[in-house]
Amino acid sequence: MSLASLFVLCRFVHFISVMQLFGACVFTRLLSPEGFSAVLARKNQTLILTSAFVSAFTSFLMLAVQAGVMGNGWTDTINLNVWLLVLTTTFGDVWRWHMLMSVCALLLLLIDRLPGRYLLVLLLSAGMLVGQALIGHAAMREGAMGLLQRANHALHLLSAAYWFGSLVPLLTCMALTHQSAYRPAAIVTLLRFSTWGHIAVAVVILTGVINGGLILQRWPTNMHSPYELLLVCKALLVAVMVVAAVYNRYRLVPQLAHHSPLAQQRTIAVCWLELGLALLVIALVSLFATLSPN
Repeated sequence: MSLASLFVLCRFVHFISVMQLFGACVFTRLLSPEGFSAVLARKNQTLILTSAFVSAFTSFLMLAVQAGVMGNGWTDTINLNVWLLVLTTTFGDVWRWHMLMSVCALLLLLIDRLPGRYLLVLLLSAGMLVGQALIGHAAMREGAMGLLQRANHALHLLSAAYWFGSLVPLLTCMALTHQSAYRPAAIVTLLRFSTWGHIAVAVVILTGVINGGLILQRWPTNMHSPYELLLVCKALLVAVMVVAAVYNRYRLVPQLAHHSPLAQQRTIAVCWLELGLALLVIALVSLFATLSPN
């Protein structure tokens, strides 16, 4: 595997872990009623801790791979002097804080019974997502237009992370609706997710269109351009995700009130479909983010 391919793979895994960390913390800490939050946190503890560990590990791995790309190949991936040089670049200015936040998030989760730790981890993961808007294609302009582009991309990442990162905790919450002690709180959490989910999906679509327009300055019609082709593929996958989410919310969820086992099976299946499509979208983003839009 080449260093370039490894960087794309690392970026893919890192995006997944940070978005999962953010979405899971939002779902368990902000959407759930007081008391039920602790239950959801326990149910998703392994998911959250694993996401924090992977995000911290891949943040350092991406720095090492970037050192190899900028240096003389594989040998420079473990050359600390080259690491330090990378940290002096525009990428490094952002990434040093990114690594610090990822380590802090992991340490907070390893400290048991720390009050408010999930809220702190939520803020740190949000910071890592916002930091992604300060590098790459989103940072191609300066001045007021540059600030607009970075802010738009940050909103895009946060809303997408809410949508993607909440899917697994959502399945956990659905399972708790079958337990009488947790059913009322679980239903409230699901309703809150649905309400904010409508906003998140709308923001993902709107900011995605704006972001594409700011980068290309036109519609992506050149299918001979790898960047534009992958961008169109991403848009199509997101469209399928939206259709699946709408079908889930307005066709299947009302049937759950009648305790329909078939409706629940289909709802779970659609959630897994959305999760699979989201992984494909993140894979495409990880790839075309390294390509030139020209």
